[in-house]
Amino acid sequence: MTSWIALTGYMAAGKSTVGRRLAERLGTTFVDTDAAIEAKAEMEIPKIFSDKGELWFRRTEERVIRDLLEGEAGVMALGGGALMSERTRGVLGRQARVVWLKLDPAAAWERASGTGRPLATDERRFVRRYESREPGYREAADLTVDASAPIEDVVLEIVAWASPPMTARSST
Repeated sequence: MTSWIALTGYMAAGKSTVGRRLAERLGTTFVDTDAAIEAKAEMEIPKIFSDKGELWFRRTEERVIRDLLEGEAGVMALGGGALMSERTRGVLGRQARVVWLKLDPAAAWERASGTGRPLATDERRFVRRYESREPGYREAADLTVDASAPIEDVVLEIVAWASPPMTARSST
């Protein structure tokens, strides 16, 4: 792979699940930025939000993504709010191909509610947050994929898009 593939989308769109399968299919590494942030902070995300706040989390997220992009290319699952940062959008625009796993907010709520995610406790706020983030996903996306499709179909669509086209051999 010559550049990173960064999966974006709202929470519960399947970024981590699709990312693992996509990386396996492409024979490359997979990184979940939320897991990388937890490792750096030595605490889980709900604890980060309660102890350090969302602003600390977002600034750490920017640094973690930037640092990851400096390494060998692979597949990266971004947190649902990562693209709210102009700096993160900029570095991704230069160093990655961004895939938006688009999922209807009602379906995202159904998947995310009751899972302990700190931003999935109130449905109206959840939907408003989705609506505020959607323009960032749309703007950053090099490819948009329907995340309500079966996971294998989502992975195959991204693989087909990411794979270099076959070129005809010339006969001499």
